[in-house]
Amino acid sequence: MSQAVEALPGSVRYVKNGLGSQWWKAAKAHGQIHLGWPTVSHTLLRKPDWPAIETQTRKEFGSKGGAATRDLKALRTLLDHPSRHLWVTFEDGCMWWCTVHDGIETPSDGDTSDRGHFWLTCAKPWSDESLGGRHLAMANLPGVITSTAGYRATVCEPNGWKEILRIIRDMDAVEAAKARRVYEGAIAKLVSRLRDKDFELLVDLILSRTGWARLAKLGGVTEGTDIEVENAATEEIAFVQIKSQATQSILNDYVSRFEAQRKRYNRMIFAVHKSVGTLTPPVEEPVQVWTGERIAQLVIRQGLGEWVAKRV
Repeated sequence: MSQAVEALPGSVRYVKNGLGSQWWKAAKAHGQIHLGWPTVSHTLLRKPDWPAIETQTRKEFGSKGGAATRDLKALRTLLDHPSRHLWVTFEDGCMWWCTVHDGIETPSDGDTSDRGHFWLTCAKPWSDESLGGRHLAMANLPGVITSTAGYRATVCEPNGWKEILRIIRDMDAVEAAKARRVYEGAIAKLVSRLRDKDFELLVDLILSRTGWARLAKLGGVTEGTDIEVENAATEEIAFVQIKSQATQSILNDYVSRFEAQRKRYNRMIFAVHKSVGTLTPPVEEPVQVWTGERIAQLVIRQGLGEWVAKRV
């Protein structure tokens, strides 16, 4: 993720691929940004002579100096190292983004009807997903960003451009994931401090909140608690063993008991308060091992963090 983030430019520009997005399909298909300005010659576009470009631009608009100034500014953005910007557009209900190489290309046959007067070639092709793969649907984006979609000019610095970079880079998701990992670590420490009876009660709460109802408490010859639970929605019965401490050999012993009763049980859950070493379930059997990290995740997902904190 960090390398991908560093590869992106640090500024954003919005671009429209032709009037009414007439060149968007070609731009998306070929990995390009397609643009107009037929009043400016290809020679001037390839080797910009800004006084000459300004003269040609102002001839088009006549007394409309503001429009000429706006177009001149847009052309400077497109021709003067456009690779320093990340480019976005809004099409098909999504925000699309790309990066480009410096330098323009022009149609060799002079026909600009379906491709524009010139174009920039993408370094990173148009995408409607963040670096982390999140779909950039306009319905899920802040209004300060999507308001730019109604901008009539060809090029501008979009509203909320810093937020656009955060969203494309998944910065909020990354920060949330870091905070979640810290919280999971704190919950795992609290769970390790629970009394064994409270740990058994916690596992019961997790089971009930995930759709499992206790059927019976079974007798056992070793320390721990054997229970049967049923999930009415999936019509499954699970064998659950709750241990205060366990090693791999103890887990293997209970897996053997589970395998001997496969006609009754659909799956096995082995919940351990304090594991001794790494506990690895068999790959070929539906056996789940709940230890500190996994239990912390379940506690958070089921909203039991406050319950754990109060018990400690």
